[in-house]
Amino acid sequence: MEAPLRTPAALARGAFSETPIPLTGLETFQTVSAQTTASYRVFEDLIIQNKPSNDAIGTTHSVTGSFKIRTGTSPLVAGMNIPVDLRTLQSDASMRDHYIQRNTLQTDMYPYATFVSVSTQELPSSYSDGQTVHFQLIGNLTMHGKTNKEVFDVQGKVVGNTITGMATSTIYMTDFGIQPPNLANIAIAQNKVVITLTFTVSKA
Repeated sequence: MEAPLRTPAALARGAFSETPIPLTGLETFQTVSAQTTASYRVFEDLIIQNKPSNDAIGTTHSVTGSFKIRTGTSPLVAGMNIPVDLRTLQSDASMRDHYIQRNTLQTDMYPYATFVSVSTQELPSSYSDGQTVHFQLIGNLTMHGKTNKEVFDVQGKVVGNTITGMATSTIYMTDFGIQPPNLANIAIAQNKVVITLTFTVSKA
C-alpha cells in the first residue's frame, strides 16, 4: 500500500525518514539518459544588457537512476533514486556555466544532485496502461552537501515497458547553502529556481 500522506506541518524544511514500502507487484524502471533532460530555470538581471528579467535555462542529459512502480489496483511509485551530474549543465552562455560550476554549485566538491523519493500524494485508486496521471512525489533532494525535503508535481504515463513524463519543483538556492550568483553587480540571479525533469524510463 502507499506510504502515509504527509500533513502540511510535516513538510517543513529538513529531510524525510523513509517508511518501509511493501514490494508486492513492483517492477523496476531505469532512466534512459539520452531521452531524459534535467533543467533549471532562474530569472537574472543582466544590467549591462538591459535585461532585468532574463530567463536563464541550463540543461543536461546526465541523469541516471531508477524507481519502482505498481499499476492496476492501488498503483504505487516507490524506491526512486535519481542522480543528476551538475558538472554537465549547459546554458546559452559558457561564461555563466563556468561561474555556476566554480562559484555557485561548486561542482568540484558537490558534483551531483540526487533525489530520493519517500511518498506520493494524489495517485489514482487504479491505473490502466496509457492513462496520463498527475500526482505529487515527495522526497529528499541532496545538493551542495545539504538535504531538504521537496515536492515534485509529476505528470506521466505508462505505455507497455516505457514511462514518459515530466516532474517539476520550485526550490530556493539559500535552502541548500548556495548564494545566488552575483557577478560584480552586473549579472544578478534570483534565489528562486524551477527545476524540471523531462523523463523516459524503460523496464529493467
